[in-house]
Amino acid sequence: MGLEKPEILVAGSGGMGGLFGAILSQGGLDVTLFDTNAEHIDAINQQGLHIVGFGGDRKVHLPATNDVSTKISADVILFQCKAHGTHIAAQATKHLVDNGAICISFQNGLGNEEAIGEVVGKKNVLGGLTAMAGCLLEPGKVQDFSRVPSYIGEMGGGEASGGASERVEMIAKAFTEAGLETHASPDILRDIWKKLLGNIAMSAISGATNLTVAECLSVPALKTASLRALDEALAVATHSGIALEREEAVAGLELISQAGGTGDNKSSLCVDIINKRPTEVDFIYGSVISIAKGAGIAVPTLETLSSTIKGLESHYVE
Repeated sequence: MGLEKPEILVAGSGGMGGLFGAILSQGGLDVTLFDTNAEHIDAINQQGLHIVGFGGDRKVHLPATNDVSTKISADVILFQCKAHGTHIAAQATKHLVDNGAICISFQNGLGNEEAIGEVVGKKNVLGGLTAMAGCLLEPGKVQDFSRVPSYIGEMGGGEASGGASERVEMIAKAFTEAGLETHASPDILRDIWKKLLGNIAMSAISGATNLTVAECLSVPALKTASLRALDEALAVATHSGIALEREEAVAGLELISQAGGTGDNKSSLCVDIINKRPTEVDFIYGSVISIAKGAGIAVPTLETLSSTIKGLESHYVE
């Protein structure tokens, strides 16, 4: 079809992936959902994807599969699987990239774009971020929380020099016209770090307390810990050459913690703990802690939050 009206494959179609796919499908794009959760895929194929919450109760009928090897074409692949599944998802979809598909990561943490690029080539990967929230309630059923803008941009791999480009502009325009407001970012790595700071501030605290993001910030002691985590991560970002002001980072945190919107969602890390699944703690916290250790930057709050989540995981992850 081309990037004016791209054919989309969503790799990882749980809460966020399913929601993105449904929005783009309802907006007129050709979308296929891909996920390894067979029960979820079967429910979508039999009854449609049931979405509740923001936008009203509705069912969206679109193709879904747990065997992407049978798909022969796609223009854009959205990576929305958990970070620890990125390499496997990239391998499963490489044949589509070989035929011209472009990959965009809308995942949490650092290193996803690099992991995809190792399999399909850096020039075929764009960075992305979103503050939207979706939650898989049960097989075939997703909760929608709100609408906020998403961003995509060049990572600087291969022939691309980073920032916006013609292909980025075209994809952003197509997504926006289909109902998923998307902007071309001139510095997507900075934007990814900006979102990461919000995730670092809230993910583990929500996971350890089983509270929504808004509820966490309503408890003074938890808000203090959240801001300490943000400040430590901000110091690491500054060391890494990412120019972010604290006020901007705090504003980003406030954006994702609004009651009556995305703030009513528990962090994806919290949902993983509730469902006894491996979390993305190593990609959200571990990556930043590793950079901090190499730079000699003290991050005691991040280390405490990370170890707390690993302790909770130890009850069910071998």
